[in-house]
Amino acid sequence: MKLWTNGYIHTLENEEKVYNHMITHHGKVLSFNKDLYDQYDEIIDLKGSHVYPGFVDAHLHILGYGEKLSQIDLSIYQNKDDMIDCIKTHINQHSTYYGMYDDLLTKHDLDTISLDHPIIIKHQDYHKYTVNSFVLKTCHINLDKQTLDLTEMIEVNKVFLSYSNSQLTSLIKHAYKQLYAFGLTGGHSDDLHYFNGYKDTLKAFKDAIADMPFRTQLLVHYKELSSYTDLFLDQNAFLQLGPVKIFFDGTLTSKTALLNHDYFDETHHGKQEIPTSEFIQLIKRIRSLSLPVAIHVIGDRGLDDLINILKAYPPKQGLHERLIHASFISKHAMKALETMPIIIDIQPQFIESDFPKGLAYFRKAPDFIYPFQTLLNHGITICGSSDAPVEIPNPLLGMYAAITRNGLSKFPSNEHEKLSRFEALKLYTRYANIPTYHQNNRGLIKENYIADFTIFKEDLLTIPVEDFLKIKTKMTVIDEKIVYQQ
Repeated sequence: MKLWTNGYIHTLENEEKVYNHMITHHGKVLSFNKDLYDQYDEIIDLKGSHVYPGFVDAHLHILGYGEKLSQIDLSIYQNKDDMIDCIKTHINQHSTYYGMYDDLLTKHDLDTISLDHPIIIKHQDYHKYTVNSFVLKTCHINLDKQTLDLTEMIEVNKVFLSYSNSQLTSLIKHAYKQLYAFGLTGGHSDDLHYFNGYKDTLKAFKDAIADMPFRTQLLVHYKELSSYTDLFLDQNAFLQLGPVKIFFDGTLTSKTALLNHDYFDETHHGKQEIPTSEFIQLIKRIRSLSLPVAIHVIGDRGLDDLINILKAYPPKQGLHERLIHASFISKHAMKALETMPIIIDIQPQFIESDFPKGLAYFRKAPDFIYPFQTLLNHGITICGSSDAPVEIPNPLLGMYAAITRNGLSKFPSNEHEKLSRFEALKLYTRYANIPTYHQNNRGLIKENYIADFTIFKEDLLTIPVEDFLKIKTKMTVIDEKIVYQQ
């Protein structure tokens, strides 16, 4: 039995409900009355710190993030020559780099660096690769290809980015260690198809979690459906198998998000990843297994079309679907979402990273652009996420973007879409635990709720908003145990 004392314990039931003491036992919150017992096994002096429910990232790629932490980051360079110099310096030690926007380096550029070593560059949105001819030849891909799509990327991964199970486990642990430092106690991850397949990757997660607890939900890629024989949802207290992941469209910066209007200076409005007839058959198959879906959709046209399909083939009673991104929404879709069992995983950081670069691509702006407050006003649950490794999985950066919306300052509708600090906090706590069906024992600090906490020296509800960009997690607690301490 532990007593946490001399702090400010924010329950998040409302803004005012704050306690100074808390008792935890067997991984759960027991009471807020410090005088309930005469003796405690341990007393943690919070020294005036502020305690919040454990932060959860509702959509990321944990293995992908662990891999990114071990690769060379090109995003720190502003011009092509510096990128080329970096690759030349590391050509004998590294084949893979990440963080390129706007096709700055071409296949020809990479060929001038080397035709004898593999060079693979993962774009910032992780939906395209640029590779040299050596990689194309080895993977039997058309030598004229300038960039690779998702299917080709997976083939490249199999040849050049294969890992043993122990290496996968190490990558996951590497990611968990950094996620702890960001105050994260859980995350919903899409990794089960892109590395060693369903069974080996699932085992790697189980092995990592055995040593490093982290509330992990794993989405199951639709191409792994035949392997998905495990029980839906909870495998144990820290691991859950979730909905089936499908891509409906692409991304804004690659001009493959499906929009209602053509892209500026283009004669197309994006790309649907799976033809409609095949997509419907896939949904029918998933429904026959009584499973829900988690669908990547960014464009407003993509969402309009997707809503029509999901209405025709709804999930089993009591289950909900997840939309990943839903960055641009039409008025029609906003109204339709009100009555559908749908949760949206949003990425507030896209407002300041992805969107400013993609703004010039619109021929006509969508009705709603990252409409966080409007979605809440319509009774639609939204959950905060980073899509790491696309963004840094620091919830404070996501909260800052949701509160300030600096990247959308030119839009007159932007002001009323800003979230309050309290709502921004709930994105990564209360709301982020709804997709896992654990809203009744996670996401708040309350009796009988799990003892997962994110602790700061500062009060997130009162500090200057710019401090969200600077402050660090003081302590991360999972299952009543301190897993990170500054």
